[in-house]
Amino acid sequence: MAARRLLIVMLVLLGISTLAAALIPQESVREGTTTGNTTTQPPGTAATTATPPPGKQVQAAITVGGENVPVVACPERDRRKEPCQPIRIGDTLTLRIYSRETAEVEIPAFGLVGVASHAAPALFELLFRSAASYGVRFTSSGKIAARITVLPAKGEPKPR
Repeated sequence: MAARRLLIVMLVLLGISTLAAALIPQESVREGTTTGNTTTQPPGTAATTATPPPGKQVQAAITVGGENVPVVACPERDRRKEPCQPIRIGDTLTLRIYSRETAEVEIPAFGLVGVASHAAPALFELLFRSAASYGVRFTSSGKIAARITVLPAKGEPKPR
């Protein structure tokens, strides 16, 4: 009898809490406020959208885990036809990292981690904001797996 009463009380409390959660506006929960102030744009004005970065979209695929450490510096270069087009500040790099053995790789400067194998690459989308040499390393051993070299944007002085 007591268990039945306890069950009824718990179901009533569950119903009340569900009702209260449904009535509270979600925006106030996310923002930490309880007031219902909203802003609207005047008619005829459009919301501002993020502009794409000024650089170019670059793609590269590398395989890590061998004796040599690959360096991504001129990913779209066809050695027979065109000169090197280096990665520069503002460029977006789509990097596919394959590994001879299944391994977890990370790019610490960006806080990104991925799992790479010989059949399924770790995929990273990187937007470079500064000229530097970025390391890609194996998370298990901490060894450097690859490097990405980024040059200053055209017309910028080289860092000293």
